[in-house]
Amino acid sequence: MASKALAEVDETKNQIAVSKELEEFASEGFSEVQSEDLAIPFLRILAQLSPQVNKRDGSYVQDAEAGMIYNTVLNEAFEGQQGIQVIPVHYNRRFVEWTPREKGGGYLGSYDTTDPIVATTTRNERGEDVLPSGNLLANTAQFFVLFLHPTQGAQRALITMSSTQLKKARKWLTQMQSLTAQGANGIYTLPMMSQVYRLSTVEERNDKGSWFGWEITRESSIDLTDETGKSWFEMGVAFARSIKAG
Repeated sequence: MASKALAEVDETKNQIAVSKELEEFASEGFSEVQSEDLAIPFLRILAQLSPQVNKRDGSYVQDAEAGMIYNTVLNEAFEGQQGIQVIPVHYNRRFVEWTPREKGGGYLGSYDTTDPIVATTTRNERGEDVLPSGNLLANTAQFFVLFLHPTQGAQRALITMSSTQLKKARKWLTQMQSLTAQGANGIYTLPMMSQVYRLSTVEERNDKGSWFGWEITRESSIDLTDETGKSWFEMGVAFARSIKAG
């Protein structure tokens, strides 16, 4: 069912009420889980042709509409105009391989910008870069974020921006790097995960048609004197370091 993101995040709602005896067995059963065993939670904008907005499609999400923000793991859609809150923790640029939408769509993997595969593409009539396999390869800005779910607390997620949204990515990065503070050794750039942003969606158009794109607004700095804010920051730092470590 489609949901609306709320301004306040209740961290306690993600904690299930259980017997205290379970704490002794914390994380039991997950010892052999590796990163490749887990799904990547993407936050993406639903389009007119997205299966989640098609009532006849098996992937349909109740009340979902084009312009909403979709979480691919939670299978929830959030109001695009109101938007969602995120804390960015790490950025990289990759060439991302996708299955074409007419073949079911889907993320297949990503490559460094210097990977030889980048030179193997050809441009189709829609201006897309196509691999010899028929899959698409998109120059993509990737933002790893903590998604502040309105009821389930901070969750790791990935936001990708390509094509018309690359300009938004550059603007967001520039905004982040412009945030500085005076320290003991002079002026320094604030860590990426020290800020909360609201991501909403707006309709855009050109001579080829219309679509929904991102609108990004900085909301606040994280309050490290607050327990919730401190836990968000620490989680963000740990997430960023895990990404850099592969």
